[in-house]
Amino acid sequence: MATLPGSTDQWTHRLGNLVLLNRTKNAYAQNYDFTEKKAKYFTGRHGVSTFALTSQVLQHHEWKPELLRKRQQRLVGLLADEWDV
Repeated sequence: MATLPGSTDQWTHRLGNLVLLNRTKNAYAQNYDFTEKKAKYFTGRHGVSTFALTSQVLQHHEWKPELLRKRQQRLVGLLADEWDV
């Protein structure tokens, strides 16, 4: 989701940067900045995403590396607990 100057490569395909979207919403948002992507994900005839993890994005005003680090740790921890690893 992020388009982060200087650290895009580090976060592009990491869990902390990813949100669940259907194919239509993902194609619609393309490579816009965070504010515009957020507007495209959560507006329109279908409204808010049906995925709870994706809806959590609404509470953030910026998509910065520190947020991604925290989100990465949280999501990996949840998966590790769920998968008992």
